[in-house]
Amino acid sequence: MAKQKLRVAVIGAGGIFRGAHLPGWQKLADVEVVAVADIHRPTAEATAEAAGVPKERVFEDFTEMLRKVEVDIVDVCTPNKAHTPATVASLKAGAHVICEKPLAATPAEVNKMIQARDKAGKLLMTAQHKRFTPSARALKSYIEGGALGDLYYARAWAIRRRGVPGRDTFIVHDLSGGGPCLDIGVHCLDLTMHLMGCPKPVTVTGVAPMAMAGLSDVTGLWGPWDKQKYDVEDFAAGFVRFENGASLSLECSWLLNMKEREIFSAHLFGTKAGVQFPAAEFYTEKDGTLIDGQLVHMPQESGYENEIAAFHEAIVKGLPSPVPAEESLDVIKILDGIYRSHKSGREIKLA
Repeated sequence: MAKQKLRVAVIGAGGIFRGAHLPGWQKLADVEVVAVADIHRPTAEATAEAAGVPKERVFEDFTEMLRKVEVDIVDVCTPNKAHTPATVASLKAGAHVICEKPLAATPAEVNKMIQARDKAGKLLMTAQHKRFTPSARALKSYIEGGALGDLYYARAWAIRRRGVPGRDTFIVHDLSGGGPCLDIGVHCLDLTMHLMGCPKPVTVTGVAPMAMAGLSDVTGLWGPWDKQKYDVEDFAAGFVRFENGASLSLECSWLLNMKEREIFSAHLFGTKAGVQFPAAEFYTEKDGTLIDGQLVHMPQESGYENEIAAFHEAIVKGLPSPVPAEESLDVIKILDGIYRSHKSGREIKLA
């Protein structure tokens, strides 16, 4: 008798699922996408057609989908503020959950997910695909081999010159929970902390102003945005101290006046060497000579497809979550701390 395929449902059927997650699920022979939910019916139907899902399993209400369709896995790709209700409901329905970044907009919401996960006894993974890129995997292995010595400082950048994603789901706080700090800052912070070995953060100081997005003479290379609705930061920066004595600086923006269109990078500095993502370069010294090098001959793979494959493997083999919610909780504590520090003008101690 043929083994039954793992049944996947999606909540939030827009571009990130259709363009990035769906190809990963479709590459797995023992997986079938069986249901689609999205509050925008045409989006749900377009994704269902691409995934081969019949119209009777297309829903506008994810709670109805979870009640009517038996699933093993739910892929949550909604706007940020909908992550928690969708994830908690899916776990309660008995499904494993992979949820797009950020896992949630606040630490309290992440804790709610963790409680639901533990009660359900299912896996919960944050879809931090940057961890699963060939460059990040190679650097992680290089660092774990001890090449950096004592790692004492890191720098994370996710900055754009004119790259505001103009949809309400990014620029309206009630939908997004924040601006570039939560949109792209979460990517570079999570990756950098992952490469550092996920040290425990203890304090954060930061700023998160809306400096430029409301100005009438600022244009966007990705198109216009509603400047009346825009109510999140367009720049954020923070300084983090960790329990092990290391520290990290973070910068993220959609609208910096800089030369480059975009920079997404992580720099880690140790007593023996430093490294840089995404170039997978290293910088060191030997016998009085400074040496610059690069990790090469990496596979041409998709980080999105790799993260789906890793989650699938964890479910099938009974392994831990490839991106545990506890690691995402520390990331969200830092980002939330930047917002709180900006409002209070003080350093924030993280519990």
